[in-house]
Amino acid sequence: VLKGVSLQVPQGKIVALLGPNGAGKSTLMRCMAGLDTPLSGSITVGGVDVQEHPREVHTKLGYLSDFFGLYQELTVQQCLSYAAAAQGIADKQIAKRVQDVARFLNLTDKLQSLASNLSRGQRQRVAIGRAIVRSPKVFLFDEPLSNLDAKLRVAMRAEIKALHQRLKTTTVYVTHDQIEAMTMADRIVVM
Repeated sequence: VLKGVSLQVPQGKIVALLGPNGAGKSTLMRCMAGLDTPLSGSITVGGVDVQEHPREVHTKLGYLSDFFGLYQELTVQQCLSYAAAAQGIADKQIAKRVQDVARFLNLTDKLQSLASNLSRGQRQRVAIGRAIVRSPKVFLFDEPLSNLDAKLRVAMRAEIKALHQRLKTTTVYVTHDQIEAMTMADRIVVM
């Protein structure tokens, strides 16, 4: 599905991968994240080959898949703390990182709520929080606004752009929505 795909994502920019369902956007994203292995070709993230050094690449990026499942029996604080620990943040820094992320994503009042009791938009914010808790330099967002109502899509779009600007990240953003791509991206790649 990805035969002949070649692209560069400029540092510090938001690049949207735009195309219909089945075009290979999510597959490309999974290859960029080192979760799928292409049959040929190469992918580098921050100068590091994804196939040769996937663990090193994982330290450079935050990935939000199109299915962002949360542990339903954990609180928001536990979800974010677990993600921070799994991503190698020192124990003594985890509480501060969780508080910073919760404040940025307007989740502070939900820290003690179970994931199962959150609205879809709140769950999506927690999933974004897991991806950003380490403050990575590269973000991969696969359809981050799918299945949200129009008002929440606008709010989340603004939050993702603010996050990009605050952390000065390089962001790859998958969508099948042309207006969303034009609103979000510095550059659009049509697949």
